[in-house]
Amino acid sequence: MGFLVGLLTGAVVALLYAPKPGDLTREELRARSEELKRRADELQKIAQELSAQAQVKGRELADEAKRQWENVGRAGGDKGGTGTRA
Repeated sequence: MGFLVGLLTGAVVALLYAPKPGDLTREELRARSEELKRRADELQKIAQELSAQAQVKGRELADEAKRQWENVGRAGGDKGGTGTRA
């Protein structure tokens, strides 16, 4: 997000110091701000998708770890050990 703010700030400064008429400068600012907004929206969607995928994968890994833990507990109990299972 900081990158986008810096990019936008740099674009504004560059446009304000550019030798162009005010109308053209304002139009260019509008066009660039719309492009930045579109890109930010795309990045937000990508981040949400990645977050959802990470949540699913995390749940899968947690379930697998739980299954393995339960299997280890059963295997220890079958051998007649005095396992201290909490």
